[in-house]
Amino acid sequence: MRPITSKLPTLALLLTALTLAVLGGRMAMAGIASYQAQAFLDSWVTPAEEPSSRAWSVAHEAAQRAVALYPVENGEYLDRLGLVHSWQQFRQPYGLASAQASRSAALDAYRAAVAARPTWPDSWTRLAHAKLYLLQFDDEFDQALQQAAALGPWRVGINRELTEIGLTAWPQLDAAQQAAIIESARRAVAYNPTEARRTYQLAEHTGMTDLLCTRLDASLKSQRGLCQEK
Repeated sequence: MRPITSKLPTLALLLTALTLAVLGGRMAMAGIASYQAQAFLDSWVTPAEEPSSRAWSVAHEAAQRAVALYPVENGEYLDRLGLVHSWQQFRQPYGLASAQASRSAALDAYRAAVAARPTWPDSWTRLAHAKLYLLQFDDEFDQALQQAAALGPWRVGINRELTEIGLTAWPQLDAAQQAAIIESARRAVAYNPTEARRTYQLAEHTGMTDLLCTRLDASLKSQRGLCQEK
């Protein structure tokens, strides 16, 4: 028995090394697939149009492969999968029945992303946006808004997207939520002149310029040159 038992530590080390090699290989392949999916997402930003069916299919396959290959739930990869789904029909009207499948898939991916990485505000914001696209104004929507604002209070991208969501869904918000959205808008305006212009343009697009101009401080409006009488 001694020769066999003497080899057990070596066998254990070999098994551990093999396991690590397999996991490392899967992680590397997942990283490559995720990079491919992100490259497609980056290429869609500037034209800001829905991708072609071919481009979307390739990006979707890569995003799914990254999630499947990674040994554990990866919040970043799940969030990226949600983004791919969100882009598929993002130009279509809110609540459109024919876009429900892609938007529901995006929502499921964001749910998994916040479960895997609950302190990341980006996924909470995107979850709220997915709920808006589906016109689902419920407790989950409220929680997503609250978590995004609490976890990313000074991140301009978070404030920008929360402002967009809030101004679009304004009639569906309660007084506390409306106040929180106005604070996000104020922080975006205060960030720099570029963000101030973006926020005002967003208010114009949603028909909420009067509201924005009424709620912003006079000194901030003057500093940014917003809401000036002609």
